[in-house]
Amino acid sequence: MDSLTQIALGAAFGELVAGRKIGYKAALWGGIAGTIPDLDVLFGLILDPVDYLHIHRGFTHSVFFSILAAPLLALLARKIHGKAQGMSFKTWFTLFYLALLTHPILDLFTGYGTQFLYPFTDYAFEFNTIFIIDPLYTLPLLISLIFALRLPKESHRRTRYAKIGLLVSTSYLLLTVAFKWAAIPAFTSELERQNISYERMMTIPGPFNSLLWRALVETETGYYQGTFSLLDSRRKPIVFSYVPRNEHKIEHIKSSRAIERLLWFSKGYYHVNEQDGNLYFNDLRFGSYNSWMGDHTSFIFAFRIDEEPGEEVAFEQVQMPVDVQWKDFRNLFARTFGMIHHPETAYVFEETTNRLSYQTPTDSEIN
Repeated sequence: MDSLTQIALGAAFGELVAGRKIGYKAALWGGIAGTIPDLDVLFGLILDPVDYLHIHRGFTHSVFFSILAAPLLALLARKIHGKAQGMSFKTWFTLFYLALLTHPILDLFTGYGTQFLYPFTDYAFEFNTIFIIDPLYTLPLLISLIFALRLPKESHRRTRYAKIGLLVSTSYLLLTVAFKWAAIPAFTSELERQNISYERMMTIPGPFNSLLWRALVETETGYYQGTFSLLDSRRKPIVFSYVPRNEHKIEHIKSSRAIERLLWFSKGYYHVNEQDGNLYFNDLRFGSYNSWMGDHTSFIFAFRIDEEPGEEVAFEQVQMPVDVQWKDFRNLFARTFGMIHHPETAYVFEETTNRLSYQTPTDSEIN
């Protein structure tokens, strides 16, 4: 999740554990601990992109990191504050352990992937039920903290507000799981109706909410993508657009360390395209800027592959140009609440031009 949410979550646990003992300092320490796992981004300053892609959300997001770091932070805090207000080592340890552990647990529900069991496995687990920024999860935490921190340190209501904020946010998080399971049958039944055979499917929440979902459907040579809102009319068919994998474009460098890392990171959901003489590896899990409206061209996670004669293959993450407009947010709102449905046309890939273009679905495709 975003940094603000992780700070708020850690602060809420700090307030819950020790707010009535040390006041605002509990939330402060909890917020600091809640953001510590994301300090692995600093490795990006010293590591090459290939290694950094493996390090991020690695050990600092492991279940074992909190076990090791919590006692060290507890000793540090106790040294700074002494035995203030009866804060034992056990209380400090509990505060830091909960703030550190809940960070990767929350990240598990996003789509980036979290190496929760590192170093036993570097598999990046993901539940993919909540967007990386979701106000409905974050606001209850922030509001409860505001109310709690305004009260006197001795007030029992401080603990009550912290519990309420955590309860509401956690309930919403579990609700996103239910939303995901409600969306999956809509995609599978529509794929069956359209006679689209596939090998596996991933469902991804839409931006800033968990009502709108995108399906990423893998076939032998590429991927179909379509969107569905839980508020859509069930009479409207889901229009799937197709993007090829184009793995033949990287076949000659597939055994390189860089490509192996990209394949690991993307979990095999990728599209390779060529632009201005450069190859781009696009992670389809993160979609494109307007993927929820059927536009699968401006990929959010794009990596330019660098091939220099006599040098090791490398890559660099690049930001593809997008034209952000206010109408896009209005359309997102309308799409989420079922006011507009799938686009009447869908993007398909034209191998002759190496570009995606609009194509109106035929009756056989939607009937």
